[in-house]
Amino acid sequence: MGYNTFKTSETLIRTLKTGDDKAWAVFYESYAQIIISFARKRGCSKELAEDVLQETTMVLMRYLKNFEYDRNKGRFKSLLFKITDSKIVDAFRRCGKISKLESSELFNKTSAPNGEPYLVERESLWDREWKERILHESFLEAKRRVKPMTFKCFEELYLKEKPVGEIAREMKISPNLISQHKFKVLKIITETAKKIIDEHGKYG
Repeated sequence: MGYNTFKTSETLIRTLKTGDDKAWAVFYESYAQIIISFARKRGCSKELAEDVLQETTMVLMRYLKNFEYDRNKGRFKSLLFKITDSKIVDAFRRCGKISKLESSELFNKTSAPNGEPYLVERESLWDREWKERILHESFLEAKRRVKPMTFKCFEELYLKEKPVGEIAREMKISPNLISQHKFKVLKIITETAKKIIDEHGKYG
């Protein structure tokens, strides 16, 4: 494809501004799930969340023409949050379901006289979606780079928290080798996550 999900935001944004189809495919691969998951947790149905994704993308296409990336401020992440957040409200209002959104705790809090702390709460939810996506990408990268048995050892020991002895008997390998496999996968996950964070300037 010529691109990958670990492209820096600066590089990706510069290419998105040209209308490059491959760059937009990477945008979807990298950010679509974050937008959809955030919308669903704000109360959107699957269909409404898909609408939010499409409308956010259309607004972003227009906005990027005059957008200047500032890595130190993490402006792309903030921009995407603001557009997505507003499109969630628009989607509910357009389909006549704004009352459902208004009844949600986050919406009511942001309507309070002193709503700033609750904006932070919504941004925290957005941040969690970014972090989960980074972790997901890091797990996939580790799985791609190691042998199936190596990743299986990691899953059984680290994720499922099964005893080393039990895993050793099931897989017919030594406990020491199982531990080595676990640390090898963890190292890749940690390094990959750090690389993504460094390249995106604190999650985008």
